[in-house]
Amino acid sequence: MSRDWPTLIAGIAIGASAGAALGILFAPQSGEDTRGDLAGATKGRLKNVKSRLSDVGDRFSDVADRVNTVVGTGKEFMRQVQDTAELVKGHIKDLSRATQSGYRSHPVL
Repeated sequence: MSRDWPTLIAGIAIGASAGAALGILFAPQSGEDTRGDLAGATKGRLKNVKSRLSDVGDRFSDVADRVNTVVGTGKEFMRQVQDTAELVKGHIKDLSRATQSGYRSHPVL
């Protein structure tokens, strides 16, 4: 079965042209009104998109603030852990020295 491509393409072009012509003839309003409606709808959608992007930006900002708060709290906690570890280390050294001193001054054997 061979295809006649030029005839097929011509048929598609004629059908598209006829559809466009009928659409223009039976349009319920003028082209100027249609363009105005399209422009208004586009502006409304753009405004909606901008509003949603602003909301997303605000949410990201809130999340970033929360993350910074958590990180700051974690850093403060780590400082406290390090300070406590240094304090415990000092107490262990003091206890070790006292034990060694007591052992030297009062040997068991």
